[in-house]
Amino acid sequence: MINELFKQMRTPEVFKPSEKVFWQDAHIANYLLAAHLDSNFEGASRNPFFIDKSADFITNLVADPQGQKMIDFGCGPGLYCERLYKKGFEVTGVDFSENSILYAKEKAMSQGLPIEYRYENYLQLKDQNQYDMAIFIYCDYGALSKNARRQILQNIWSSLKKGGQLFFDVFTENKYESFSEGKQWSFNEDGGFWSPLPHIELNHNVKYDNYITLEQTVVLNEEMSDVYYIWNQYFTKEMIISEVTEAGFTVKDIFSDVTGKKYSDKSDTLAILLEK
Repeated sequence: MINELFKQMRTPEVFKPSEKVFWQDAHIANYLLAAHLDSNFEGASRNPFFIDKSADFITNLVADPQGQKMIDFGCGPGLYCERLYKKGFEVTGVDFSENSILYAKEKAMSQGLPIEYRYENYLQLKDQNQYDMAIFIYCDYGALSKNARRQILQNIWSSLKKGGQLFFDVFTENKYESFSEGKQWSFNEDGGFWSPLPHIELNHNVKYDNYITLEQTVVLNEEMSDVYYIWNQYFTKEMIISEVTEAGFTVKDIFSDVTGKKYSDKSDTLAILLEK
């Protein structure tokens, strides 16, 4: 066990994947869903006021949302999907968290909202020329490796009709600079986010070159230990423009966030509007 623990605590190569997909763990998935729905916590979703403003701004990006087909990549429990459907869009939500998709489906059904929710890995999406607009919100793009980012841009490009738009956000180099490195541990006698069992949690936050960070967590109990990696790529304006234009998109506009706030190079986020 000690040797395994030493191995797990080593600093990994950039964007090494976790052995377990933590959001598919039944226990962790319930905590994540609760975090998405907690209006006072922004670790999973932004607050309702911000989401409302974002939905208003996204709606204003099109001349008339009625009949426009929208797809939300990484839709979670459908917080944007519901709002955008009520604005007039025909909405599809895709997420690789079964728990979030089940919740979104049940909530839509209870309100009589014909939103299509799909439990699917968006890196394997095969839709072709179906949508007028795609969104990919809360900086999920930066959680992907460079190869995965190429893949998601290719998938979104293929899913959009000619002239279709993509709107998404990323963390900037300002957010990277404020990231704190360090190690800490805690003993969770009554269980916690990572496990329902008593466990020790070892955390290691690391900065890499090229605006990359890692939040590394080792969860240790008397039976086993698991290691989880949460990666983030941060971007300068030039970096994100380079990636999206390489994928074939045309940059239409850049903002400080997905509410349409005017772009500032001091912002922690950057939102970019693209066209196929």
